Amino acid sequence: MNIITSKIIELLRNNLGDSRNIKRFYFGNPVELASADLLAIFVQPLSKEVNQLDNVNDEITGRILIGVCIDPAQYEGKKTDEATAERFLSEIEGGRNPDGSPIKNSIMYVLRNNFTLEGTSINQSHETIWGEREMTGGVAKEIHIYITVKAKVKNT
Repeated sequence: MNIITSKIIELLRNNLGDSRNIKRFYFGNPVELASADLLAIFVQPLSKEVNQLDNVNDEITGRILIGVCIDPAQYEGKKTDEATAERFLSEIEGGRNPDGSPIKNSIMYVLRNNFTLEGTSINQSHETIWGEREMTGGVAKEIHIYITVKAKVKNT
């Protein structure tokens, strides 16, 4: 799972780092964050199941958490009828353009269209949960995206 997690971080850094102005990328869910650390993305392996396919290969099925954490104060705007921090989180997760096409600098688009690790398929299914977390100096908004991956690996 460490290779897959590192590959996800590399892909997100290369495809979203500059375009989304992401300051930090973490391997694992950081315990403490400050406003200066945000906008941050973290990738955390959660579970791994191994099934032997034959005497040479195993199939690994894993669940991985991708988190995006933002300071809502950075998204305050003049629109009083819209929570702009939540809009940003919706769009970076896997948002759609007005014509229905996927937003290309979103996490789901990047993973579906750029993940190449031999013998690995990513995002068989995913679930996203919105929430908040305490941070130094206030409360951050965040999403947790839970994805599945399957990888065929040698067991010898």
